[in-house]
Amino acid sequence: MNWTSRERVITTINHKEPDRVPIDVQPGFDFYLSLKDYLGLEIEENIQPSYFREVIPHPRLCEEMGWDVISIKLVKPDLRPSGEYENTDIMVDAWGVERKRIYQPGGGCLWEAVKHPLANAVFEDLDSYPWPNPQMSGVREATETFAKRIFEDTNLAIIGRFGGTIIETALDLMGFQNWLMAAVSQPQLAGALLDKITDIAIQLDRLGLESAGKYIQILKVSGDDLGMQTGLIYSPKVIRELLLPRLKRRWQAAREYIQQELGLNIPLMFHTDGAVRTIIPDLIQAGVDILNPIQPFCQDMLFEELKHEFGNRLVFHGGIDIQRVLPFGSSMEVESHVKEVIRALAPGGGYILSPTHIVQADTPPENIITMTQTAHNFGVYN
Repeated sequence: MNWTSRERVITTINHKEPDRVPIDVQPGFDFYLSLKDYLGLEIEENIQPSYFREVIPHPRLCEEMGWDVISIKLVKPDLRPSGEYENTDIMVDAWGVERKRIYQPGGGCLWEAVKHPLANAVFEDLDSYPWPNPQMSGVREATETFAKRIFEDTNLAIIGRFGGTIIETALDLMGFQNWLMAAVSQPQLAGALLDKITDIAIQLDRLGLESAGKYIQILKVSGDDLGMQTGLIYSPKVIRELLLPRLKRRWQAAREYIQQELGLNIPLMFHTDGAVRTIIPDLIQAGVDILNPIQPFCQDMLFEELKHEFGNRLVFHGGIDIQRVLPFGSSMEVESHVKEVIRALAPGGGYILSPTHIVQADTPPENIITMTQTAHNFGVYN
């Protein structure tokens, strides 16, 4: 059979083998421009970078590259920066967090949180704080129209990404150090803050699902980093007693709506960087179906072992190193790395190949092309 991208991804997330490993790439703004220029693609589009300068690639570029997945977000959501911030270096997001444009030595920039409105919060502050309004006028109709067009005009698989982060939003509101201290010494306050954010995330997920749920194949439910290179950021106790209950409440709300209102079975994808192997069973039990990004070169994250231990219960998304190999590796090194990851994670299905984070400006377009071509040629199932 001639497989479409959507069929390829659906087969993969059902732990079966399609014709080849599917591919997903999240480009950063500056890399995206350089890739389009390298390919000679002239596409008129209204690019809206996120805080971390991620952009959703145009479907034409995805098809030109041979990528299989595209994301959709709420159209014109109030929780993202937009083009109006392109000519300034300071902005305040809808959560009230002041962000500064930080230029990177390798090119591009990020919007880093620099002022934290709940840095010294007490319980009373949470009740009086001007929280974002998740019921945004016109978003439902615009999102449905956009999702319907992508679904009908392309064969790409679609990931819905609607509600944003929970834990990292709390971190930005309080500041990293204050947040870590509160998580340990004031868990009731930290929990109350998480509950406020979770309520909003659930409403945004619901808005996205009402608008576009019938068109998506995967729902991404938050991107909250629990790990670093050498281990967990938080203790297992903090994760299990403070963080995971809020994440699970959100995931359960999404799954219930998907099953009861839409009558569908859309898998849930969760993003967490780092060395998180010790809590993967907790994530599975809480409702995660797809884990991203499966970061290599982290402690205790050997892909063969992860596949053997969790591959029948978890789909893996990611795996391709964005710290060393893609930005700085030779074409031969990229090819070798991609083959190694495919050997470990692809057998039996259940693997979507992707860089482990947003592709930054210092990554040569040639290396992403090599990654893609290697996946097309070597990631073939017999």
